[in-house]
Amino acid sequence: MFPLRNAVLLPRAVQPLHVFEERYRLMTRDALEGSRLIALALLKPGHEKRYHTLDVPIHDVVCVGNILREECLPDGRYNFLLRGVTRARVIEENHDLLYRRATLEPISITQLDPSEECRIRARLKAMLELPPITQLAACGDWLALTSSATTTLSDLVDYLASIVLQSCEEKQLFLSEPKLCVRANILVDVLKGTAAALMNHAARTRRPRKWPPITIDN
Repeated sequence: MFPLRNAVLLPRAVQPLHVFEERYRLMTRDALEGSRLIALALLKPGHEKRYHTLDVPIHDVVCVGNILREECLPDGRYNFLLRGVTRARVIEENHDLLYRRATLEPISITQLDPSEECRIRARLKAMLELPPITQLAACGDWLALTSSATTTLSDLVDYLASIVLQSCEEKQLFLSEPKLCVRANILVDVLKGTAAALMNHAARTRRPRKWPPITIDN
């Protein structure tokens, strides 16, 4: 496990990581020689005094990721891309090595009724087609994902949430939510908020300047 204070990985998202501490260099080497899997965990508030210990408190829901690509630097540090695979819950930890290891229990995805899934996909598509969200959706080809037969609804919701959610706290709450329909509703609400914020920003930037301009006499 890789506990971090400022990163939360969601399934299907890709997180670039830089590893410089000796214990996590060892973790990375072991992962690369084995399954290439690392679980990213978010540290709980107040972790600072115990950061270098093996029992610093973490959130018990983590995301297991697969190392897509890695770079070993001459001094032993690593850069790698970690792609989220699945949610999991920490069942038991093993502190025999310098870094944390754990037995994890994957969190299964409850399948929705086909009609309910179609309703959620249609709702997400409608949100992504509304300006100004549609401009963002076009950049990331999000609309194509809403109707893709190879992209599950859970993958779609998690991928979009990884982009629009801002804080680690928001992402951790989203990661910890087991119900897909609840996560979809959270995503729709966030998209609504994002659309409103973008529209307000656009309105402010379009506001006409006062004329004549204010002058200051020397």
